[in-house]
Amino acid sequence: MLCVLLQEYNRACSGVAGGISDIAIFDPSDFNFTQTTATSPYSAVALRAGATAENGGKFFIINFQYREAEWTWKQSKNGCASKYEHEFKFQLAENSNTLTNFLQALDAASCCCGIGIAARLNSGKIIIAGEKYVNASSITKFVVEQDGSDGGSGKELDNPNVGNILLKGNYSRNLREYSGTWASIEALM
Repeated sequence: MLCVLLQEYNRACSGVAGGISDIAIFDPSDFNFTQTTATSPYSAVALRAGATAENGGKFFIINFQYREAEWTWKQSKNGCASKYEHEFKFQLAENSNTLTNFLQALDAASCCCGIGIAARLNSGKIIIAGEKYVNASSITKFVVEQDGSDGGSGKELDNPNVGNILLKGNYSRNLREYSGTWASIEALM
């Protein structure tokens, strides 16, 4: 008998190609995700008590360059400890003061509270990274931060004048899916 209850991996027959359709960021301290069991997707998201839209408690959409966003992950082990490294990379147009201000806000969030991410994949699935509260309880720290972003000036006509933003986070598992709708996230913007 095994010491762990294993299960089959079954999925509906569908394509596996994708990419990211939409990305929104949020302050992980402002939101609570609902989950019925420890292995089920998140089924709802709501503002936590004391977090209001007036004091910043909302999701913020990232208008990245079309077809220029991806999420990748890598699993590694050290003894029996597993680590999942998550990376979100997206491209923002035009190096400008607007981009500078956005990057400074990401740097500040990286140092104090982390960055929460909701990403709708082209398949329609929604994944959540950097969450802090599930079922009104604080979960093990999952900090997502800006680390490794770069950019180019567009010195040649065919080189883009962009910022390539890289957000990274390490956690003990892969990301949870959010079974609610993207409209429920938009309602919190």
